[in-house]
Amino acid sequence: MVWYLESLTAPIIPNAPLRIKPKLAPAWGAEVVSSNIVGYEKINLVAGLNMVAAQFVPVGSDALEREISTIGTLDSSMAGYDDEYTYATEMRVWDATTRMYTTYGWAGTSPETIDKMPELNNTWLDAGTEATDDVLDTSAGVWIKAASAGTFTVSGEVPSEKTVSVPLVAGLNMIAYPYPAAVPVSTFGTLDSNMAGYDDEYTYATEMRVWNPNTRMYTTYGWAGTSPETIDKMPELNNTWLDAGTEATEDTIPFGAAVWIKAATSGTITFSSPLAE
Repeated sequence: MVWYLESLTAPIIPNAPLRIKPKLAPAWGAEVVSSNIVGYEKINLVAGLNMVAAQFVPVGSDALEREISTIGTLDSSMAGYDDEYTYATEMRVWDATTRMYTTYGWAGTSPETIDKMPELNNTWLDAGTEATDDVLDTSAGVWIKAASAGTFTVSGEVPSEKTVSVPLVAGLNMIAYPYPAAVPVSTFGTLDSNMAGYDDEYTYATEMRVWNPNTRMYTTYGWAGTSPETIDKMPELNNTWLDAGTEATEDTIPFGAAVWIKAATSGTITFSSPLAE
């Protein structure tokens, strides 16, 4: 099933290499699955809308979040703003509770920041030229409305938690796999049992919508859960995301990508670290 951009507002990302080096694990309280890894990721952006995620945590931090101001950097050609502080490249962060976006602008290294506010070079700014203290979970996705094609570079440590549970509201949630790795669509997290179900036309109670920035269209998947149909007839599809109808899918969500989850009810989605497998 495919959705056009006008029917919703959100995107996905192309594959990008991940370069890593081992690092000693800090003494964190959470259960860890390996020594922490430090690395970075370059996400290719198209001019226009891209739905991305920064799946690393800051080096030396045990928080599954990072400051928006330094969440990642863009190519120098993607910066700039006019006299009214309308930025050439913007980040838009969705709040599922208020159903509204907060917009940030990429300062880059424009003459204004180099000469007058060097501390703001290569940061994301709030309204005008204000720095922001806002934070974003590693399990959250954002839109980047890019002025031109280029790359979004994020770096940090791989989260050490064995599992991560993310709360969802009924309706639209923009989320991401909270580890810097590609993940099969079919096993993109596990939802609470009350969030499953579908009707005779295979319209699913809870759906995932994945944006393609090149075609500017969505692909939709449905959460099978453990409904009587899958338990009795297709047990191998229990607790997986399905393509149109009851077909399994081999599609993959790449590094740095985010998705929409249109949840039937409030609940949680739980992810497992790829290092735990």
